Order: sequence, then structure tokens, then C-alpha cells
Amino acid sequence: SAGYIIQIESGKKIVNEKVADNILQSLGEKAEMLEDTSRKEENREKLKIVNEVSKPKQKNNYSVEPNAQWASALAGVLKKYPIVDCYTHKVVGHKELPIISNKVEGHNPDRIMFLRASNNDMEALRIEMGDVVTVMMTHEIQNNALYVLEIEGRRMIRQLRKENNKLRLSQGVIDESNRMIDLKSAKIIGKCIKIEFAL
Repeated sequence: SAGYIIQIESGKKIVNEKVADNILQSLGEKAEMLEDTSRKEENREKLKIVNEVSKPKQKNNYSVEPNAQWASALAGVLKKYPIVDCYTHKVVGHKELPIISNKVEGHNPDRIMFLRASNNDMEALRIEMGDVVTVMMTHEIQNNALYVLEIEGRRMIRQLRKENNKLRLSQGVIDESNRMIDLKSAKIIGKCIKIEFAL
């Protein structure tokens, strides 16, 4: 029926290749067999609709923007994360990642976040301005790992080492950037688990 074809065209129904071939053959035969010209014209229009649905689209001829229905349908498959600038806390982009076995990048989807490095403080440890860091939110400290932490309202990425009730902050070089602070004065946001950079 025309309604069925419209549902296929709008993406509400998906047919496999065999069914699509059967529809094309059926419409083609009807167009040849019917004597009534108005019916022939109607079948040609239906055939045109099916052809438009089945023929591959060429790239750069159109752009498809996801709508609310797509977002709803893919909610259990994709998760959209904001990328936040480490220093300004402003959203500078987004990442959409697949949920596989209830995990994103091997972690609980609700416990990861993405930060963009705001400066070159950590270039000795290969994190430069503009790089996107995947952070697993945790308060536990593993010595010599990279963490995102907040001190006096300023967020930063540092290599941490816990020594009694003190915390050694390092930028990966041996100089005055290595400093000791009281453990209670730092708010641990999460552990850096991945770095991405653009060429």
C-alpha cells in the first residue's frame, strides 16, 4: 500500500533487500499490466518513491541532522558527553560514544567525563593545550597516576603521589612545579585514563 511505502520512506519501517525487490517487481508488473492510465501513473509514482528510498545517496549532496526521534531511538546505544574546558569550565564540544555491554570505553557511562586541556602545564607528560582527556571520576588516589583535581576553585591536571596526609603534585619535571599540599585542601575529581589529540 502507499501507506506502507511512506512508512519505509520515513524510516518508520525497514525492509530487507528481498522485500524491496519484491515491491519493485510487483509495482513494475502492475504498471505494465494495467490498462487504466490513472492507475499506471499512480504505480509509477509508487515506483519512484521506492527507488528514491533504495538508491544510495551521494555524499555532500545533503546533510542529515539527528532529530528528537533519532536521539530517543539511540538513547540506549549512544551517549552524548560534553567536552568541558579544564580552566574555564565552559562546554567546548561534544562526543557521542557507543554503549557496549552497559559500558562506555570500558567504564560505567555515568562515571566518565571529558576535559580539554587549557594550557601546556603537562606537556612533559604528553598533554598539551587543546588535547581531550578522558577522566574516570573517582576520589581514590593511585600513586604516580594523572588526575584532575581542584584547588581553591582552580581545576588542573597533575601527577599525584600521596605521602601520609600530604599530596605531591607534579607536572612531570623536577623543579619548583613539584609541590606538597595538604590532602584536605585538594578535591580529587577523577583519574585521567585516555588522551586524544587532533592532527
